[in-house]
Amino acid sequence: MTEREHRSGSLPVRRAVAVSGLRWAAPLLAVELLVFLLLHGQGYLPLLPALAGFVVLAAATCILFRLLARNLEVMGNWLVRLEDEERSTPPMLRHWVAGDTIEGLMGGVYGVLQDRDQHADQLLAETDRMLDALPDPLLMLSRTRRVVRMNRAARWLFGEEAIGQSMSRLVRNPALEEAVEKTMAGEHAEAIEISVASGQVERLFSVEVATMPAAEDGGPAVMVMFHDMTEMRRTEQMRVDFVANASHEIRSPLATLIGCIETLQGPAHDDPEARDKFLSMMDDQGRRMARLVEDLLSLSHIELREHAQPTGSVEIGAMLERLQSSLQFQAEEKGMTLAVEAAADLKPVRGDQGEIEQALYNLLSNAIKYGGRDSRVTVAAGLAETVPDHLRLRGGPMVWVSVTDQGEGIAPQHLPRLTERFYRVDTARSREMGGTGLGLAIVKHVLNRHRGELHVASTPGEGSTFTIWLPAVQA
Repeated sequence: MTEREHRSGSLPVRRAVAVSGLRWAAPLLAVELLVFLLLHGQGYLPLLPALAGFVVLAAATCILFRLLARNLEVMGNWLVRLEDEERSTPPMLRHWVAGDTIEGLMGGVYGVLQDRDQHADQLLAETDRMLDALPDPLLMLSRTRRVVRMNRAARWLFGEEAIGQSMSRLVRNPALEEAVEKTMAGEHAEAIEISVASGQVERLFSVEVATMPAAEDGGPAVMVMFHDMTEMRRTEQMRVDFVANASHEIRSPLATLIGCIETLQGPAHDDPEARDKFLSMMDDQGRRMARLVEDLLSLSHIELREHAQPTGSVEIGAMLERLQSSLQFQAEEKGMTLAVEAAADLKPVRGDQGEIEQALYNLLSNAIKYGGRDSRVTVAAGLAETVPDHLRLRGGPMVWVSVTDQGEGIAPQHLPRLTERFYRVDTARSREMGGTGLGLAIVKHVLNRHRGELHVASTPGEGSTFTIWLPAVQA
């Protein structure tokens, strides 16, 4: 193919353009022929000059219409390719009729399409902002059941990598898949309740599936809306658990209080020595009930918000220094040494400062209570870029804090149940020391809310090490 053929297109295209130009020029050629015949018939032009003039004018007409047809063809092809290729005005044949005019027309079309796309982009951005403002997760699925769009709440729940994935891979729930299928088929699907794992916490959602306006292939076809029911269900369960736990654990100190009061009102009414003894017992049992109610309320409050991961930033090093100061007197009463060793490169962790401090306080307080007299409690903190294989957590970096005592240790059969409510290795000793049996349960639920984990290692006769792992704030 010659350079000119390359510029003008392939030979079949050129022939088609030439034929189109001749077809469009045919009416004008007929008019021109009629004019020359009339001029010859009236005697104004001889036959040969009339024929020569017609031939010249006809040739010029055909050339002009051929160029016009070529420019129109270029414009048509440009409009067809406009949506798929980079938008730029193609070169026109400007040295003949209508080149500049058609190029101007194409520039106008290009401007209109640019304005349309800019307006569409603005609408899309405004739609995304409105969707991100919704508190509940929302997914948009294509006809192939893949996620094509989602809001900020959904990205928090499923992660950024959810775009492009199949719905069945994100949430493995047959009821949800059936609801999506029914909606795709044009049927009405009832709202369903499903649970979705978020870290180590199960969140309960009421899910509705709705159709969207007809979209092109790959566009959103259905919308899946998740309404978080976790807090409401936890509130209901909290009431039930609180009544059950309170009635079970408070019964014993309450019975002791009633017995002491009856004794003071009866046989020990005039006995000062017995009165002092029973008043001391009443004080111990009253304080025990107060601690129990306080821990139950604290645990219920944490469980109520367990599904919502905190977003604050907490400096662990400074917190450990405060805890060392506040517990130093308690340790000195038993002749114990409380040592804190925090790494210099310790990063802040993501979480709620009050809850993390409560969890660490419980661990340090337990280490002092159950550690041997005149022994040592060591608190260490460091940063790990990766998570050890023995933990269920994944990702990093993580901040770890370990609390090691030199107490009696814990037998292996007790380790899996340490974080259960009211579970005690030695019930009598725990109550004697003022324990409520809820300290480690509080630690567990605090870590669940912070997407962290507790690991316990213990050797009977040597002591125990409680280590918490928390996600570090990433720059």
